[in-house]
Amino acid sequence: MPCERLTCLVPTHNRPHFLRRLLKFYSQFPPGFRFLVVDSSNSLAAAENREVIERVRGVLDIDYQHVALSILDKCVQGLEQIQSPFVVLCADDDFLFSDAVWRCVEVLRSEPGVASAMGRTAMINANHPRRWSVVLKGYSIEDDRPLDRCRRMAREWFSNFYAVHRTETLLDNFRVAVANTDFQQSTQLSETLLTQLSVLRGQVKVLPLMYSLREQHRANTGTARRNLRLPHAEMHYQRFRRGLIEQFERAGVDRADVERFIEDSYGQCRDPDPAKWRRRRSSVEVIRKLSRAITDRVADTIWTGCTRHRRLVRASDFAGCESMWHAASELIRAFPDGIATEPSSFNTVGDDALRTRSRAAMAWRCAAETGIGL
Repeated sequence: MPCERLTCLVPTHNRPHFLRRLLKFYSQFPPGFRFLVVDSSNSLAAAENREVIERVRGVLDIDYQHVALSILDKCVQGLEQIQSPFVVLCADDDFLFSDAVWRCVEVLRSEPGVASAMGRTAMINANHPRRWSVVLKGYSIEDDRPLDRCRRMAREWFSNFYAVHRTETLLDNFRVAVANTDFQQSTQLSETLLTQLSVLRGQVKVLPLMYSLREQHRANTGTARRNLRLPHAEMHYQRFRRGLIEQFERAGVDRADVERFIEDSYGQCRDPDPAKWRRRRSSVEVIRKLSRAITDRVADTIWTGCTRHRRLVRASDFAGCESMWHAASELIRAFPDGIATEPSSFNTVGDDALRTRSRAAMAWRCAAETGIGL
């Protein structure tokens, strides 16, 4: 019986080569959760996507919707269709490790005060395959007061965009982002609002286990978009500001404190040049940041649980997910631009090792469904 507790939402647009690579990975390691692909591609790319999805239906529990919408609206429509209580987003060029995802589900089930949970995220630069993978910055934010959590995220931002969330919470976050930002004009403001909403809703947990593998490649347009000048920057900032203030007030936070926090943390977003959107730091903050960085690097040397900064991946990072890590990294290195044509075999379980991984995923699926053994 398919798991009803978690759905993986995969937004895609004109990148069937990446979707083909993603589903190739999951066909080798059936994760035990459902997929919903929301696709805004043109007719030719959409036809390719439908074809590859049909080929894996016997292995993966997967649905498909074609919607001619922007990324945020597309995610809203997809989230509105999801019936499971938990959801996780996965980019078509990333890989989530299913065991870690299920552990995050259990965190949300057992800790109502936690709004999102994830593990460590590693990145491979496909343009320089000989370079070591790095672990990206990420840390738990467990302050009791919403404003304190949001201040911490503003001071040391990291993306928890692809963390596991409760479905209704993530849907509400995206609706607020749609109403108060324009993703096409300002990716940064949309991502910032979504991240701040996630910590406003509750605590963030980052577990000490490998959660996802991302690829840094030339097909990602975020960097280029950030370097463009933003027309009507003041207007976009005021929309963002009003939306965030409203959400804080609903959480019972004093408006004067919120306005001061937003102005101190994001007032620079009025500048039409996003390259200058870095919060001005006092000398004390600069010294504290340097001291903390030194402390973290020393801690990383003697303690494998340190996750506060970029560092090289160690073998201990992917203990327990060696097969998935190897398969994902090999797919990225072999197909840095995705799989352009349908492979002759989309077979899933070809040897004993893969069967073992499949059984492990099934065990986690049953445990999450029944609550037994977790």
